[in-house]
Amino acid sequence: MNFGPAYALAVTTTADAPLWPIRPPNVNRGPRAVAMPQSFSKPRALRPFIWSTAAVALATITGLVLTSLVRLPNVSMVFLLAVLFAAARFGLWPALLASALSFLAYNFFFIEPLHSFSVAEPHELLALFVLLAVAVLTSAIAGRARDQARTASERARLAEEVNTVRAAAEAERVRNTLLASISHDFRTPLASILGAASSLIDYGARLPEPARRDLLAQVKDEAEHLDGMVRNLLAMTRVEAGGLEINRDWIDIRELFDRAVALAKRRGATQSFEVAVEPGLPFAPADPILLDQVLANLIGNATRYAGPTTRIVLRASASPDAIVLSVADDGPGIAPEMLPHVFEKFVRAPRRGGDAGEGSGLGLAIVKGIVDAHHGSIAAISPTANGRGARFEIRLPVAEEPR
Repeated sequence: MNFGPAYALAVTTTADAPLWPIRPPNVNRGPRAVAMPQSFSKPRALRPFIWSTAAVALATITGLVLTSLVRLPNVSMVFLLAVLFAAARFGLWPALLASALSFLAYNFFFIEPLHSFSVAEPHELLALFVLLAVAVLTSAIAGRARDQARTASERARLAEEVNTVRAAAEAERVRNTLLASISHDFRTPLASILGAASSLIDYGARLPEPARRDLLAQVKDEAEHLDGMVRNLLAMTRVEAGGLEINRDWIDIRELFDRAVALAKRRGATQSFEVAVEPGLPFAPADPILLDQVLANLIGNATRYAGPTTRIVLRASASPDAIVLSVADDGPGIAPEMLPHVFEKFVRAPRRGGDAGEGSGLGLAIVKGIVDAHHGSIAAISPTANGRGARFEIRLPVAEEPR
């Protein structure tokens, strides 16, 4: 074949050359070699190349139809669309096949002399090779972009799986911590209740009246302690499930403080309490039951860790957009390493004896959940004066009306 008088482009094929490498039969590849059925693997492997060939055929038909209707100087862009389709859909090698087929089809159908692989004009030869070069570069770029995109939706899938595994591990850790906390914290009051009840049953008639009353008071106190832990666990479950219902009402803060102090004294608090409410303080729109639980947990935390002779101050004041409530004590304060974690679940600061104290470590986490549900905020400050003391400050917005 020749390119008119001076240029020739030869395209040769060998009919007997196999298109695919043929493996010799009966070759032992070891016990791990598994051959895929040809009826399944070959058609699936050939499918991208068949679709790429079909795309070039469609581009050829489209080009012929366009040139029959309108005189166009160049239809090579149609073939580039076929190459882009093959690269974006199937990757690099089917796109390279589409590039080669586009090169041949464009030469055969659209370059003079038609229906021949000869090229008569030099500029036509240049256009042909420019098409081939652009097609190959386009297929390489598009194929790489496709591979990168595939690697990215894969990385995203792996990241999602990692997050799922981490979430499951965290849920398992929380469950195990909760079970360990419950088994430890419930055992002590239950043992006290069982011991007092056994003593009353076995020796009740022979015990003096003060001893019997002391045992009964012990049963009552430990039962109330258990009841508080159960309520905290239920509240934490509702907070985490997003099922905490807020039934807002207008609350008198002084009455709220008085109830909280009375409850603490009834439960045996030996600390001194001071209530300071700003004169003319407006009512607060909040859930009274949940706010009672917030103050009970904060005061209980202070009585547990600040010491039996400390002073606890409950203070309330108004700001332009919120009502500020605080519970403060003059005890040893919160350790600096514990301060950023006081509102996390199962966090319990060590007391003077070195143990982690009573309770399940959920009290302050529940307080934060309830305050957040009111669209408020809470902060822990320590030390407050002379290197001692701790203060928990709650800001409740006043813009929301009760429903």
